[in-house]
Amino acid sequence: MYPLRSLADAEGRVIGRQQVRLLRIYLSATTFLFLWGVTFTTVIPIRRGPGSPTGGIIAIVLGVAALAYLARRPRSLTPAVAAAVAATPAVMAYHVSMTAEYVCLIATMFLAMYIRAFYPPRQALAVNGILTAVTMAAVAVAPAPKVGVLTFLIIGIAIMGAAESFGLVMRALLEAACTDPMTGLLNRAGWEIATADLVARLRASAGTVTVVALDIDNLKTLNDTYGHDAGDRRITEYARAWRRAAPRGAVLARLGGDEFAACIAGRDSAAVNRFLDEIRSRTPQVSVGTATAALPGAVVAQLLSRADAALYRGRGRPLRQDVPPPPLDT
Repeated sequence: MYPLRSLADAEGRVIGRQQVRLLRIYLSATTFLFLWGVTFTTVIPIRRGPGSPTGGIIAIVLGVAALAYLARRPRSLTPAVAAAVAATPAVMAYHVSMTAEYVCLIATMFLAMYIRAFYPPRQALAVNGILTAVTMAAVAVAPAPKVGVLTFLIIGIAIMGAAESFGLVMRALLEAACTDPMTGLLNRAGWEIATADLVARLRASAGTVTVVALDIDNLKTLNDTYGHDAGDRRITEYARAWRRAAPRGAVLARLGGDEFAACIAGRDSAAVNRFLDEIRSRTPQVSVGTATAALPGAVVAQLLSRADAALYRGRGRPLRQDVPPPPLDT
């Protein structure tokens, strides 16, 4: 089944909005602090500052540029994250005090936690490795006195330790918010994120995207006759069977109640037929509807709507398209 490689939503919904918001908060806070440091050590010299203001000026330019970029392109975070990775080490490269270095280290630790929480594990490890290396290099060239290898050991442990502890906990909580607790499949939020990621990754290919809508029949009758435990067992057993039958890389989710959906993308059109054959042979009393579109123009939300309509047509109860549903009483 398709894993949640990234918690960034390509369509800017759900968790994706929070990812952008947190990055803006981080950039705003650090840029303000760098501006404060440059202002009160050069323009209004209350006291002698911790080294040259050059690094602070570079960091301010990077922060402002990253914030401006996010204002124009909030769905493309890589340049802004790259600016954040470079900004704090730029300041640290000019410090003359290790106290100032350790204060700035807090910012890199927060950035490492953010990266670990929102990016795929391997990518997060690589980016945090770069962040750690750049920070160590900045401290190495800084005029601040160092305590040999111990200084760099502290920096490495602080950054990677923060990422793997607090960042991992944050990612686990976010993943739990995208997972259906009964079946272990993705829920509606997870479906939105995973399908957007899947289509984005394959958009340049010449394959197709197929959405399969699944609905367990007579589940209410089963609950009313044998109790909700029996209905829950039916749901979990069918979900387990569909997980085993789903092609590699497919997105499988429980959208609510007895409603499930699968998204299969790629060039292997036979994979969809094999999946449907497994559904019919291993999980009886299931209504199925499918919809397919070619990449790169496929829109998963539209395919799901078409697949759902096909499911109801297969039941002999087509959805009405002419009259909208009545408004709710207020």
